[in-house]
Amino acid sequence: MALRAALRSKCGLPGLLSQLSSHSSHARVCVSPVLVAQQRNNSTTPKVKVEFDQSTGVAVMHMQSPPVNSLSLDFLTEFCINVEKLEMDKTCRGLIITSSQPKVFSAGLDIMEMYGKSPERCGEFWRAVQEMWLKLYSSDMVTIAAINGSSPAGGCLMSLTCDYRIMADNPRYSIGLNETQLGIVAPFWFKDTMVNTVGHRTTELALELGLLYSPSEALKVGLVDLLVPEDEVLTTATKTMTKWLAIPDHARQITKSMMRKPTIDKLTSKREADIQNFVSFITKDSIQKSLRMYLEMLKKRRG
Repeated sequence: MALRAALRSKCGLPGLLSQLSSHSSHARVCVSPVLVAQQRNNSTTPKVKVEFDQSTGVAVMHMQSPPVNSLSLDFLTEFCINVEKLEMDKTCRGLIITSSQPKVFSAGLDIMEMYGKSPERCGEFWRAVQEMWLKLYSSDMVTIAAINGSSPAGGCLMSLTCDYRIMADNPRYSIGLNETQLGIVAPFWFKDTMVNTVGHRTTELALELGLLYSPSEALKVGLVDLLVPEDEVLTTATKTMTKWLAIPDHARQITKSMMRKPTIDKLTSKREADIQNFVSFITKDSIQKSLRMYLEMLKKRRG
């Protein structure tokens, strides 16, 4: 009901579609553009499950979109709606994001959202990707990524938006922004998020080479903050959350905003141009060919 009321508020649909989200410790964006996206999900099974413990003020969000939690438009819409609901609940102070799928946190952006789609659909998809980042990177909640599997590309981006990252110490898993391996380019706000985390030179090498780091390598460069045995990722995240919540909210939130606001403002001021750049790039014949070759390679592997 609260979401419907917000949609009927003075923001209005035209305003929502042009609204540029920004972070403030004292005010929130009225409603995110993603909340007015059409209901596309034909499945009755939620792609995201949220468990909220009101006694602790901590929510655990389980991504459960088989087989690999790909970030499709449907998934992103549901994800952002759930984050929005938690943000609107003043009793929710912390959010842990993890996966219900074995061996994978999130495989990243759904390639099928970028291959063979109309420019309009591509633009709608990219706006949803932006919204996911804006929602998490500017969240007043403490956010912890409980990375219990591989997390390439968009999965890595989601992890980077969080305040703290705990990863399963399993050498079979990997994490990184590997877009160049697919023949595509990580946009400036992906790059800025990684620079803010691991520094300029490490990011330069990682992005140009499309590097995927093992957990131990990720810890060494600062891409993740802690490694634990696979069966202890979620329990460790829960324990870590209590330390973060011991800090007065207002002090932590203002500090977080101070650290992240320049990066957030950079995207919000260029949001429409970023969408246009993405659509122009991803619909090029050469890029579509690269995506097709990648999809064919995946089919051969499965075969």
